[in-house]
Amino acid sequence: MPLFIYTDSIEKNVDEIRKYTNRKIIAVMKSNAYELGSKKIIPILRKKGVDFFAFEKCKEYFENIEVCKNTNVLIMESIPTNKILKINNKNVRISINSCLDAFYIRNLEIPLKVHLRIDSGMNRLGLQTIEEVKWVLNILKKNKNIEIEGIYTHFSSDVYENKYFEKQYETFKKFLQLDKFKIIHANATKTLNHKLIGNYVRVGMGLYGYHQPFIKLTPTISYNVRPCSLFYPKKNKKVGYSQKYVKQKIGVIPIGYHDIDLTNMSKIYYKGKTLPLIGTSCMNHTHFKANDEINYLSWLSIFPTNGIINIANDYNWYKILASLRVVPKSYIRRNNYDIPKVFKYSKEKGSRVFARIRSNQITRIRII
Repeated sequence: MPLFIYTDSIEKNVDEIRKYTNRKIIAVMKSNAYELGSKKIIPILRKKGVDFFAFEKCKEYFENIEVCKNTNVLIMESIPTNKILKINNKNVRISINSCLDAFYIRNLEIPLKVHLRIDSGMNRLGLQTIEEVKWVLNILKKNKNIEIEGIYTHFSSDVYENKYFEKQYETFKKFLQLDKFKIIHANATKTLNHKLIGNYVRVGMGLYGYHQPFIKLTPTISYNVRPCSLFYPKKNKKVGYSQKYVKQKIGVIPIGYHDIDLTNMSKIYYKGKTLPLIGTSCMNHTHFKANDEINYLSWLSIFPTNGIINIANDYNWYKILASLRVVPKSYIRRNNYDIPKVFKYSKEKGSRVFARIRSNQITRIRII
């Protein structure tokens, strides 16, 4: 069973983010769009009018160069001058993450747009002091080929933390006064949920409906499997590597840590009900506590969907999605956002059937 990626949900999330922020979107496509497939995701976003994409690595840009034609691109890692010369594209911006980055490009003779990266408190990458930024502005403005187009930061606080975010927010604002920047942006994790800043918003996980509890977004992915084993354990028998005692009905799903990072997951789902996972996941299998409704034809959802997503924002979706690289993917566009599809194969040879589920009503349609 493939991982379903609902492209209509991505489109809906773009509309919702635009409506909520009234700002242009910079779509973050790092790590192959969180392993959902940047070559598939970028055309979907372009059809929705998104024309600015950010990649962490130069390598990622070259891998997606065909789908990024005539769009704006920001590469966020520090890039050596030989690669900048290889890019030589007026639509590509490079990030100035240190004084050294500025020093290396100061004499380049090709048109170049840059964004200054400010370390407002994460202590990872970026210019840290007013003096550093003034020095960079001074040295780059001497080269008429270089346009200092933008400035940005990455707030380190999580969604619910406020005190340190306020400090970072005020720090970043001080840097904005040093020059007139055409483009100002920050990551969406904090700005969508607390204070917007700048004229662009940089969105990554939010495009897929995750890590944004204060804005109504739609989950984009679903992964459904059937149990490969169901049984009642014998008395005093232990289950799995962790050797747990379980007295109720037990199920096994054909998914393990080779398929998905289940480290932070404690449950799976069936018809809106939660089914706790048991013990430590195996490489290809995972135990769960089954109820009497579960049989070998039951479709179990690995990820929370619809209303359940609100109680699942503590999941580390970054790790979960990044672990999906080995899972086959299917991209689906539904006409009705509210009706999820579950694909099945009927017993008739060669016929493909899908079911649309609303409550307990199922309508089957045969596709020839």
